[in-house]
Amino acid sequence: MKFFSRKALGLTIQLLTPMLALVVVMGIFIFSWSFYLSKTTLENEIAIDIEKTESIVALSLNNTLEDIKDDLIEMTLNPNFRGAIISGDSETLDQKLYEFMDSRQGYLLDVLTIYREGRNWVEAGVIELPIVQLRNKFKNTMTTSPAWGYLSFRSLNNIRTMLVCAVPVFNEHTGEVAGILYGGIDLNSNVSFIDRLKKESAAINAALVSRHRLIISTSNPSKPEMKKLVDWTLGIKPGEFKIDEELIYSTIQLLPQQADSPLLFSFVRKNPSFQSLKENYMQNLGILLSLATLLAIFTAWGLQKRILKALKMLTDYAQNVAAGERETSFIPGRVKEFNQLGFMLENMVAKLDENNVYISKLFSSAKAPIINCDTTGVILDMNPAAAKLVGFDEKQVINKTLNNLFPGTYRETINKALEQAMKGDFTPVLELPIHPMEGDEKYFIWTFSPVRMEAKEDADFILLQGLDITESKKATQKAQESEARLSQVINLLPQEIFANDLEGKFLLVNSIKAEKMGLPAADITGKYLPEIIKDPVEVTRILEDDRMVIERNEKLLTEESFRDENRTTHWIETTRVPYISAENNTPAILTISTDISRIKEVEQEMKSLNKELVERVAMRTTELENANSALLKSMDELRQTQDKLVETEKMASLGELVAGVAHEINTPLGISVTSASFIKELTETLQHSFESGTMKKSDLEKFLKTGREALDNIMKNLERSATLISNFKQLAVDQSSEDVRQINLHEYIHGIMLSLKPKLKKYKHEIVVDCPKGLEINISPGSLMQVITNIITNSLTHAFPDTDQGKISITAERSGKGVKLIFSDNGIGMGTEQVMKVFEPFYTTARSEGYTGLGMHLVYNLVTRALNGNIECHSSPGEGTTYEIWFPEGE
Repeated sequence: MKFFSRKALGLTIQLLTPMLALVVVMGIFIFSWSFYLSKTTLENEIAIDIEKTESIVALSLNNTLEDIKDDLIEMTLNPNFRGAIISGDSETLDQKLYEFMDSRQGYLLDVLTIYREGRNWVEAGVIELPIVQLRNKFKNTMTTSPAWGYLSFRSLNNIRTMLVCAVPVFNEHTGEVAGILYGGIDLNSNVSFIDRLKKESAAINAALVSRHRLIISTSNPSKPEMKKLVDWTLGIKPGEFKIDEELIYSTIQLLPQQADSPLLFSFVRKNPSFQSLKENYMQNLGILLSLATLLAIFTAWGLQKRILKALKMLTDYAQNVAAGERETSFIPGRVKEFNQLGFMLENMVAKLDENNVYISKLFSSAKAPIINCDTTGVILDMNPAAAKLVGFDEKQVINKTLNNLFPGTYRETINKALEQAMKGDFTPVLELPIHPMEGDEKYFIWTFSPVRMEAKEDADFILLQGLDITESKKATQKAQESEARLSQVINLLPQEIFANDLEGKFLLVNSIKAEKMGLPAADITGKYLPEIIKDPVEVTRILEDDRMVIERNEKLLTEESFRDENRTTHWIETTRVPYISAENNTPAILTISTDISRIKEVEQEMKSLNKELVERVAMRTTELENANSALLKSMDELRQTQDKLVETEKMASLGELVAGVAHEINTPLGISVTSASFIKELTETLQHSFESGTMKKSDLEKFLKTGREALDNIMKNLERSATLISNFKQLAVDQSSEDVRQINLHEYIHGIMLSLKPKLKKYKHEIVVDCPKGLEINISPGSLMQVITNIITNSLTHAFPDTDQGKISITAERSGKGVKLIFSDNGIGMGTEQVMKVFEPFYTTARSEGYTGLGMHLVYNLVTRALNGNIECHSSPGEGTTYEIWFPEGE
């Protein structure tokens, strides 16, 4: 081995080169540091400029938002606008909102909406604001003063970020908030907003970013310059900036008081000062480097005289170590660094000796056998595990070859592997048996690894590493024995069984299959299909089926028929199953054939019976269709009868209403008649006194006082009668008509309660109605009256058999685009079976008392058909009953 691979350079050149490099590095460092200081100064100036820009942008943004807020406040202070909110005039408000958005004041707004009573009432724009987030955002400012804020929310499949100003509108009479006016700027699409910020910051590109997500940019985000700006913004904090050649990248946090998620305005603009600074410093750097190079040349020439002697002593020691003289030691010279290098070389030699000892121990302690030999197979060394395996000691190893360890039948194979390993074509791997001194023969997989001490083609020696596979060989042998036992078993089965590989070679044949082929099983096994089966078409079919089974890796079931010499048809069922042969570890196919002729005969008999059964079923189907037609006719007649009974029920309900109203009117009319008779008597008495000349002033005063009281009583009772008649007239018209009209639900329900008063007087039950007074709906009121009347009548009849102090509650409220009614009582309740049948016609638990069971059926039909709604019943014994009704508002 050579100590130097190429000619060494002279000392002057070797000294000059690092000194020049050092001078260059120091010059670059000095000027870089100077450049850095200047750059820092420039950055400080840029930071101050950016602060000014931030103030300008913040002032411009604040002025813009304050102008919009002032315009919104001015609009809410308009008496007509405020009056429209308080009175609920949505058309006027809608017109004013759109006029404002089209005006100079509202050109920046994308959304202008009014929220009232917790919902979006009137809006102008294409974006619906989320009410929950608006409440959370402005909950602290609704009672104080208008304020701006920004929020992010999901709209369809996008995350939308908006600046929103909330202006409360107060009722000047009550002092309460009558509504909230929200004005919004959609930052995702408002180009005018981002362009105004870009103009104020004197930028060439700008973007808005929030929550590490781009909101909007002044140009296409896929452009390289814009993508670079956005990527830089997503990785920094607010207020940072970057100088990149002639460009300055900077960010400004907008609305910093909104601390929940920063809204960053990022922009880039030109920086001509930095490029000029860099060019001046590059010129000065070139001059300094030239002077430093001349200085380094003269310095290197002076140093070589002093260093040369010390370097000579170091190279002498290195040559001695390379020659193998380990006892020599390094003699130090006058140069401290070379002395240190010499001592380090001594330590490296000592470490190398330690490593040799470590490798030797590692080789000796390996559990797997390792043999080291030359390229001819002569053994050089082996570890204790290999020596124990072959029974050699260190002296017996000398002059032994690999042929002394392995059986002679493998000599040629071993020599070929040695030759291949020496050339380095690849690393041969052989399975070779070995006979230990004690115990049975063992099998090992040996790897022939070439080892090269220098960079050359041929190996210096070969390292053999062994892996014990004796147990694996025994397992394979056991598998083959199991396959032999399986062969004995299948010979006892009544089916025809054989196995073959993909090449058509018979691996296994049972006695029945061999007998059918006319040959002994031993003569068939090992041969190929064409040698046994003479029909080439049959051979091709079998091989194609075998390939299909292997490709799909699933069994294949086929059925075939043939006729024997007696013209008798036979059916054969063949099953092909893929498996892995233990003999050569390759895919194979097991084929099992079974005679199913008897099964086919039974199937034919079953087909005949099925045909007869189908004919009988067709005949019976015809009879059932005739019976079904008669049943449908009966059902139509029953439905007509049911409809008549329902109409009768409605008329009976109307009759009860008439009787109740007549009873109720009778009392005020009777009082009115009595009062009129009393006035008549007083008038006659006064007239008689006047005609007889005995009338006194006190008689006239008494007549006037008593007459006024009687007339007040008459007017009061007549007005009550007129009200009862008006309500009865409207309810009677509603019950006989299905026209849709607008009603006040609160007043209508109380009118129904008034009409039911005669019936309710019979009971002491409490009826509670909870309905908003201003709930106006469009509906067919006659159907609703019938529903309420029937449900209350049903509760009075069935819910309180043991008490006269029950409670019935009626609750009404808006739900979606309709109305939800809840009727509940605290009566005896119903069981599961009664709840399931409560809406069925003619179902009643009091038929003996004369009830028909059509009341709740009529309720169900009115709710689902007339009102286009739905009704549900919830009840359990002892817990009362609840009916939940929902119906949409009519048009």
